[in-house]
Amino acid sequence: MSRRAALKAGGAGLAAYFVETAVGAAPAHAGAATARDLSLALRGKVLLPGDPDYDAERVGFNTLVQHHPNAIVMVESARDVATAVGVGARIGWPIAVQTTGHGVSVPADGALLINMRGLTGVNIDAGARTATISGGVRWRDVVAAAAPVGLLPPVGSTSNVGAVGYVTGGGVPIMGRTYGYAADRVRSIDLVTLDGRLRRLSATREPDLFWAVRGGKSNFGAVTAFEIDLLPQAQVYAGNLTFPAASAEEAFRAYVRWTEGVSDQLTSVATFLRYPDVPQVPPQLRGVFVLLIRIVYVGSARDGAAEIAALRALGPSADTVAEIPVDQVDTVFSVPTTPGATPTASGLVGGLSDDGVATILAAVGPGVTLPAGFVEIRHMAGAFGRGPSTANALGHRDAEFLVFISNTVPDTVAPEPVEQAQQRIVGQLGPVLTGGRVPTFLGPLDTSVEAVRSAYDPAGWNRLLKIKKTWDPRNLFRINHNIR
Repeated sequence: MSRRAALKAGGAGLAAYFVETAVGAAPAHAGAATARDLSLALRGKVLLPGDPDYDAERVGFNTLVQHHPNAIVMVESARDVATAVGVGARIGWPIAVQTTGHGVSVPADGALLINMRGLTGVNIDAGARTATISGGVRWRDVVAAAAPVGLLPPVGSTSNVGAVGYVTGGGVPIMGRTYGYAADRVRSIDLVTLDGRLRRLSATREPDLFWAVRGGKSNFGAVTAFEIDLLPQAQVYAGNLTFPAASAEEAFRAYVRWTEGVSDQLTSVATFLRYPDVPQVPPQLRGVFVLLIRIVYVGSARDGAAEIAALRALGPSADTVAEIPVDQVDTVFSVPTTPGATPTASGLVGGLSDDGVATILAAVGPGVTLPAGFVEIRHMAGAFGRGPSTANALGHRDAEFLVFISNTVPDTVAPEPVEQAQQRIVGQLGPVLTGGRVPTFLGPLDTSVEAVRSAYDPAGWNRLLKIKKTWDPRNLFRINHNIR
């Protein structure tokens, strides 16, 4: 069979052809012939450089990294994904997968970019308290489908992100001290591997691969769907306590002491927020520093109020903590939904003594001049520290806090000074950092082998390397935080 004939075959026949020929095939050079063949195989769902929609579809939410792929496949089914992966493997192009591009890490230049946003199915099983979520779905769509039946997915700070990318990176839910990482609650995964086959992964089917994908990101294939447990929660007690610069240091010290005695029903984040001095921000907030203590309590308003009474006694300047329906969880963090260039940095903290608190305040407190943006100190432990019944690749479960630094840079401003400021902060925080990270929070500057390895325990990293070599020996799934 000629290559063109195989490409025209499409569907199962094409996938079977690539199963037989992809492994060990020499990479072909990207050229017009391969691009035309790709278009034939995908029945016109391919965008090439110069096509009208190419530029719009190559850009992700985080515009810090720009993609210039050889081709973009606008998939509409798992079969399309299998065909695209098979073709990419045969040609020898690296394969990138994108839904929203929040977690973009490296450019997809010269790659086959599989755009998942056409896979939009969400199926809620209210009796089983599960959701089956397709590869292009954002969490906001899952929240909208689950909330009417009193269920809440393990969503993070914003529901604007893609569900698959979030879960494969671990996923840090805003109620994670109660329910653990999002990846801990995944029941099964549908994955297209390099041979063009669609596989159902679970605790009993391809268990090594199931372990690796839950935390190993997009290193092992393209996820077309997954099933996850939902949380039986119709409302939460949630909101923000705001402290101005004058009382921020005292409030943060009290917050850290307070976390030592809170129940696992309460997840909280202390956020050092510097508003930008731009017209889009209300005049009274431009250039202002505040400390926000964000609260999410899973339980009654009465019990939640009792848990946060010590914080309220500090006299916050604003208090929005109240019982809210689960479809309003985005109001707790109010993360921007407009795309932009956003450098980030992160790290884990084993625990915080008085000296550790002083180290954080000296690095990011109200007396420090830093670029506009935020530094979060997320309280971990609780269910984050307890592994799921079916283990996954996530490690560092003994961390007490997670540090996350984020700054959005205007398009007209070079990002390098902000990136350098973030690295200075990380350096200043060195005495309290463990050296570990969470895969979800790996950013565009965290793409070296050392940085990616830091997101896993040593034994977990070695196991990931073995599984990677088994399932992707040519490392074609490398447009990511690459395990290599």
